[in-house]
Parts: sequence; C-alpha cells; structure tokens
Amino acid sequence: MEGLTVRSQSIGSLYELSNKCPIFLDDVQGEFRSDLQNFIVGKTLTMQDGRIVIGNNLYNRWLKKVSARGFQ
Repeated sequence: MEGLTVRSQSIGSLYELSNKCPIFLDDVQGEFRSDLQNFIVGKTLTMQDGRIVIGNNLYNRWLKKVSARGFQ
C-alpha cells in the first residue's frame, strides 16, 4: 500500500511541474522520463543553460496522453 502512495505522489509531482516555467527534461523523474522522451521525438525543443527545455503546451499534451492512455 505504501508503494501506491509513493507512486501517486510521483504522478502528482508531474502535474505540479506543469505550472513551472521553464520545464526542463531533467525535472521529470527518471521513471517517467523515457515515456516523455518517446512522446517528444521529432518535436522542436530549445536549450537553456545546456539543458533541454520542454514547452508548456507540449508538456501539457503529454500529461493529457498519460491521463488518457497511460505510460508506454
């Protein structure tokens, strides 16, 4: 049951990130990062301070995908 609580908090932190500007790829926890990377393949991204920045619109589209279809 404790693992479920930790997982729920981790997913909650993904939604909290949507309020952050800018959102860096390495801000996303490692267990979810590969799904996000697969989602953003081929999309236009920028770099800031040597880190990959994900636009808020793109990040929110990924969150909608996660809500609808889950992680892949």
